[in-house]
Amino acid sequence: MSNEPRAPAPDPRAHWRHLPAEPAQYVEETLIDPTFSTYTLPAVDPVQDFIRLYG
Repeated sequence: MSNEPRAPAPDPRAHWRHLPAEPAQYVEETLIDPTFSTYTLPAVDPVQDFIRLYG
């Protein structure tokens, strides 16, 4: 009998566990803090606004 630790038995449930394929390219995401312009209303065309209101 030796004092060496025995190798653990393979997990029978592990036969289906596969890692997904490595991506072909990486996309770096950067966090953009909201600014004042984020909360403003979109630009309004005065002509289109007049047509919308008064036909």
